[in-house]
Amino acid sequence: MNPARPRPEAGEGRRAPTTLATLMFITALGGMAMALMAAFALGGLGLLSLIDGDDFSALTSLWAMAGSLAVAAALCPAAYWSGRAVLGYPPATRDRPSGWWLLPILGYPACLALGWLAHARGVATLILGPLALIGTACLSVILVGWWVRRLGPPITPLRAWGHFTIGVTAMPLTATVLEFIAILPLVFVLAAWLLASPEGQSWMATLEEASLDPEQAMQTFGAFLRSPFVLISLYGYVALAIPVIEELIKTMAVWPFLRRGLSASEAFLGGALGGAGYALFEALFLTQPGEGWVATTFARIGATTLHVFTAALTSYGLMKAFRRKRYAVAVGTFLAAMAMHALWNLAAVTIGIASVPIAASTPPPLADYSGAAGLLLIILTAASILGLAFAWGRLARPAAERG
Repeated sequence: MNPARPRPEAGEGRRAPTTLATLMFITALGGMAMALMAAFALGGLGLLSLIDGDDFSALTSLWAMAGSLAVAAALCPAAYWSGRAVLGYPPATRDRPSGWWLLPILGYPACLALGWLAHARGVATLILGPLALIGTACLSVILVGWWVRRLGPPITPLRAWGHFTIGVTAMPLTATVLEFIAILPLVFVLAAWLLASPEGQSWMATLEEASLDPEQAMQTFGAFLRSPFVLISLYGYVALAIPVIEELIKTMAVWPFLRRGLSASEAFLGGALGGAGYALFEALFLTQPGEGWVATTFARIGATTLHVFTAALTSYGLMKAFRRKRYAVAVGTFLAAMAMHALWNLAAVTIGIASVPIAASTPPPLADYSGAAGLLLIILTAASILGLAFAWGRLARPAAERG
């Protein structure tokens, strides 16, 4: 072996790494092409809405266009490193990211200020709003991704960006399809309740009367959310169906390596990077413009750390089950990740419902629980950060000491 050649990854020379690199290259290029086409179409819709004087539709289209452009940019490193592998260049050495990655992160306060100017002060909303979205979403993910890379084992850039690419492409697409399928029975049950039950028919009549008055419609919708049936259905979906689906899907980051195998620390890191990609997609497309943008953006930092930690847990457990037959570890890590995700969703939905007005003299639904829900989000964020630090400390110890 030529001593001057960079140290290859384990298993170099087998067919699997070349196949994975090719698939990664195709996925990255295909994802970039789809994201750019979507951005072009959304930009055209935004321009047409602006010409028609519909500022809200224009902002919505430009907002989604900015997210699509950010996804295309996020896939560029994956296309570069996988392209090198496809063209036959020797693999880069295993390493950890340098401290230079922290320099762009210093721009996060400036991006946050741009968003505040756009949404709280109405300054150049169509321009500053999308820019703030891209900046805050990408920089927060870069910070968490850099931190887990620094704590975790050294891996090649190809491997790191491969895990991330699965998180930003395959995971959201698969989760969206499965969550849509999961909500269909709930929609049918809710529709049957509205049409068949006296209470449901009463709500339908009230909503029809309020349809011409946006303020009255919002108040009627707020009152609708007080129904126990509606709350049970909503909380059941967001706290059970969504966590189960997403925590299963987030193990996709290590699926290509199940037969080949990864060490415990590499499986944990692979899941964390896949979770970072998934968190970026959510931050770009779930965060909405408006006066509450700053608070929502801060909350997205917590959601990012939660996605990173839970994806790392489930990926670690899956690798343990597949390679070591330790099924109890897989079940335990999955249940822990699902519980954290469920609590996060419960708290976030509670805060959202508590912000829906009913009437000037009537508090919003669940208003008494919004403070506790906010505290729960903070606790879950801290638990995710501490969990990542503790896990890396444990995984760094020799196997004999870990037991």
